[in-house]
Amino acid sequence: MNLYGLSIFSSSSVVVRRLFLLFLAVLLSGCVTASKSYRDDPLIGTIIDSDDQQTLTFEQLVERAAVADVVYLAEKHDNADQHAAQVKIIEELVKRGLKPVIGFEFFDVGETGLLTQFALGKPSTMKLKSSVKMPSAEDRLRTKLGWEKQDDEYWGYYFRLIELARSHQLDIFGADLPQGIKTRISRGGLEVLNALELSQLNPSGYDDPAYQALMYEQFRQGHCGWGQEDLLRRLYQTWIARNDRMAASIAEMSQESRQGPLVIILGNGHVRHNMGVYERVAFLAPELKQFNMGFREIAIDPLPVSEYVASEIVEGNTFAPIHEVLWFTQRQDYGDACKGFHKPK
Repeated sequence: MNLYGLSIFSSSSVVVRRLFLLFLAVLLSGCVTASKSYRDDPLIGTIIDSDDQQTLTFEQLVERAAVADVVYLAEKHDNADQHAAQVKIIEELVKRGLKPVIGFEFFDVGETGLLTQFALGKPSTMKLKSSVKMPSAEDRLRTKLGWEKQDDEYWGYYFRLIELARSHQLDIFGADLPQGIKTRISRGGLEVLNALELSQLNPSGYDDPAYQALMYEQFRQGHCGWGQEDLLRRLYQTWIARNDRMAASIAEMSQESRQGPLVIILGNGHVRHNMGVYERVAFLAPELKQFNMGFREIAIDPLPVSEYVASEIVEGNTFAPIHEVLWFTQRQDYGDACKGFHKPK
């Protein structure tokens, strides 16, 4: 099983494996959905500026996106409402005469050619016998990307965006590290990589001890209070390598002349507090104007807006609000992922 691009590490301990799966399910922009339940909340569907806690209209949101060089539409991967809103934003940018470029965390840089060929390439002229039934263009792409065994609904979230790029002739790219590299780091750390594997990394050289402290704390919280030091180290190394690669992808794509912003589809953890990918892009290409918009599920229990946009303090370091702008959506589930697991004393 693989979530967040981090593979399950080798261990004979059933407890460790279960905790790791649980951690990945609840960390940052967790992907696993439990039983569904819903509650009303006046925040659902509202868009809030974290700076002044004022409500924005959809038009005001798009205006801010339209003048940015890089727009993050940071998601919780399994939330259908958030994916629908991403499509709505991109479609509105197109209606305004722009040509946004769509980048994905969920596809790696090596898959960019497959995505671009589907969206912009000419179809094959090869003729087959009429008796030969060819799979659809979507099915062929899905197989080439290794998504043929993925849940149809989940695949549909991202294919809808790929189709959107195709229908409007928008450039498109994969931004993340190849899966094999992510697996190698998460299981053995950077030290196990050979020279060829290391050459595929894009270390920014930018290191922030405060961010490491923040992420270690979030790893522990996502692990229901449990955290083995070596595991945390490997998780952090994988996380940084991925953020570096995505930031480099964005900086590289920004060098071409564009008629619209780079719109990046990624998990909200990668740009929380204007850190991660965001701060690395700022380091690599400080001239780029970034806009960090995050989709946020309502809390299990009602909270005032001030709680959602509050700064976070870790080991004396104060971090900015979670995103510059929040778009609130319904939750996918209301279960307690840590229920039944013993926390360390």
